[in-house]
Parts: sequence; C-alpha cells; structure tokens
Amino acid sequence: MARADESEPKKRRSTSTSEFGVGKREGHDSTDFYARFAAPQVSDEDHVSDDESLRAIDQIFVGSAAKMSQVADGSVALVVTSPPYFAGKAYETELQADHVPATYLEYLQMLREVFAECVRTLEPGGRIAVNVANLGRRPYRSLSGDITAILQDDLRLLLRG
Repeated sequence: MARADESEPKKRRSTSTSEFGVGKREGHDSTDFYARFAAPQVSDEDHVSDDESLRAIDQIFVGSAAKMSQVADGSVALVVTSPPYFAGKAYETELQADHVPATYLEYLQMLREVFAECVRTLEPGGRIAVNVANLGRRPYRSLSGDITAILQDDLRLLLRG
C-alpha cells in the first residue's frame, strides 16, 4: 500500500546561480550570471555595400592572411585560416623573410595583427574559423585559449559554437 506523499509527483524547485558549486539545473534562473556581461553589438543590417568591387562572387584567394590588400573591407562572409604553429616546425624556417617570432608573446602579437586584418575583411555577421592545436605538454600552452582571448577581448568578436 502506497503512502499518500509517495503518490503525488514531486514539485521541482527553482534554483539560481549559486555562490559556489553547481545546483540542480531544473528551473534554473541564470539572470544574475548574464546580467554581468554587456550584450554583444550584433547588426541586423542585411545590405553589405553598393561598392562595385564587391560584386564578384565565389573568389578564393590563396596566400597569407597577414596581407590581404586585394580584399575589400567588409566583403568576406567566411575567413578560414590555419596560422603557423609556434612549435619549431620546418615550414616556419620559410617565414624568415616575414620574421619568425622569437617568443611566444611575439607570436601572439603576430596572430593579433593577422586576425585584425581578417576582421577588416569580414562583412557584418561574417565568420572567422581558426584551425589551431594547443602546444606542448610540459609546460602545456593553451593556444586556443589565447586565440579566443584575442578574438573575443581584443578584436571584440562574438564567439559562436
């Protein structure tokens, strides 16, 4: 024979962002968490430009993302780049003419400049895809984390999964 309190369904309690740890997720109110962040500035503009140089369709440029003078401002929907790794690879010796960074911080500065050039070419709502791997094991270096900081914090891009 069931007791009366067992036959009634349990009522789920609402939770809120806790000071520490993780509470149950059912009915979770994360308003306090998101209130700490400024909303991203997303344009709903669907018109890119009247510039005739932007009328070309499906052009693919192969070359260095560091220098894209042939690409007009705000004209690219998707940038895909795989920057050289700061890992002493053989192909990095070919970059001697363009100066291979001597330190990791110089390397990040070079990436910041390259990504700024990529952002210059992006149309409103455009995307950038960056292919990198993290570096080393001891010490471990989160290159993807450093690149995220450059794109999000320095260049003010909105990250999307």
